[in-house]
Order: sequence, then C-alpha cells, then structure tokens
Amino acid sequence: MLVHVLGPLRVDVDGTAVALGGRRSQIVLATLALTPNWVVPLDRLVDTVWGPAPPASARTQIRICVSQLRRAFAEAGAPTVIETHPNGYRLRVGPGELDASAFNEEVARARLLAAQGAPEEAVTGLRRALARWTGPAMAGLACPPVEAWARQLEESRLRAVEERIRLELGLGRHQDLVGELEQLVCAHPFREHLHGRLMLALHRSGRTAEALAVYRRLRTALIEELGIEPGPELRSLEREILLGVAAAPPPGEPAVRRRTRAGDAVHSSWCPV
Repeated sequence: MLVHVLGPLRVDVDGTAVALGGRRSQIVLATLALTPNWVVPLDRLVDTVWGPAPPASARTQIRICVSQLRRAFAEAGAPTVIETHPNGYRLRVGPGELDASAFNEEVARARLLAAQGAPEEAVTGLRRALARWTGPAMAGLACPPVEAWARQLEESRLRAVEERIRLELGLGRHQDLVGELEQLVCAHPFREHLHGRLMLALHRSGRTAEALAVYRRLRTALIEELGIEPGPELRSLEREILLGVAAAPPPGEPAVRRRTRAGDAVHSSWCPV
C-alpha cells in the first residue's frame, strides 16, 4: 500500500487506486494519514470535517465514512488498514507506505550526509525526496485543518529546496540555478532565503548588477507591503556584494573565484540565508 498526501490525496494497493469516495471520506482519511499509526479521536474527526457547528448526526456520518473507506480498501486488497479503537480510529501504515513520512526520512538522511561533508550525495538524496511531490499537498481538499497541515508540509518542502540549492551553490552550479531561483522568488515574493540564494547565484555568475537589483526589488516590496526592512543576513550580503568583500564559504563548501568591479580576483560572498 502507498498513501500519497504530497499532491492530490491518493492510495494505491498493488498498483490499484483505491476509490476514496466523496469529500468527507477523503477528509477523514487525510486526517488519519497525517497522524499515521496513532489513534485519532472521533471528536477530532468531527471537528475537522464540520468545525464548531457539527450536525447531530456527525458521529454517525463519520462511522459511515470509515465503513465506506474500509470497503474500498478491502476491494483493493487491504482490508485491515483502518482500525477501530475505543475512542477513535487508527490508520495502520508500514515503513515507506506514507509518502510524507518517507519524504521526511530522506530529507533527514540527506542533511546528515551534508553535515558529514558529502554534499553531492546530500543533493542526490534531497532530489529523490522532492521527487515524491506530485503537486500541492492534498490539493482540492477545502477544509481549514487539512489546509493548515498542507501548509506545514509545503514549508518542509521549501526548506528542503532551499537546502538543496544551498548545497548546489557550494558545488559551483551557480548559473544552472538562476532560472529555478527566479521562478521560486516569483512564487514566494517575501521569502528572504530564496532571494539571498538568487543574489548569490547571480553574483557568482558574474551578474552582480542583477544580484543587487534583486535586493532592491525585495526591499521595496517589503517596505511598501509590510513596512519592514530586509533581515540582517540579506543586508549583510548586499553590502558584501557592493564592496566586493571576500567572505570564506562554510566548511565543505568550495570557494568560487570571481572578479570585483575593481578587477581583483576574490572569493565570492557567502551568506547563510
């Protein structure tokens, strides 16, 4: 069995897609899947589906949803996936059967590899983890609690993307990253980490004027939209680019040599954003 939440909610059993039913059944399954192998109280399922004003028949309707899901799982060949407990239900999943758990485990292994000085292997691991995503988490399930969980998953995905880009910058792939980073800052216009990565990629590609323009656009947007200045790391990076100050990369990240406006070869700036 494979339970997919990193994209539209989907369950496959031996290559056969499980018919998950309507919106309520899918919300019940998503709630169980987001706390795998833990009992989810019936009252929590009611709150998730209906919020603060559930109908009198809410508990009965949840039981009907669970019964329908069990029937669908049984027809696909997985009859004992949803267990009944005195105060609720539990979705039983094994290692590797929930894509969100597998994603988190692969990201953790990649970060350990990076900490051990193996950036190339870490990048490979992060790419493998990120490939599990097929779209926005649980896309199409309009339910505030599920949408909140989806935002948390999306934040985890973005952090993994930022980590991969940080490592690839350290491997000297500056020019290859510019296009991807430009798309990311358009999608996340106030995310300073991504803007810092783009500034570094441009600067280390010999496109210093464009790197500084990225900073100016972000600063203008932050002031006009939020009334704040960029954070200290990004301000420091802008100063280093302006001054051509040599800053050593962190341990394990190779230095990249560029020319300042004065023509002297120096190490490119590093900013831990």
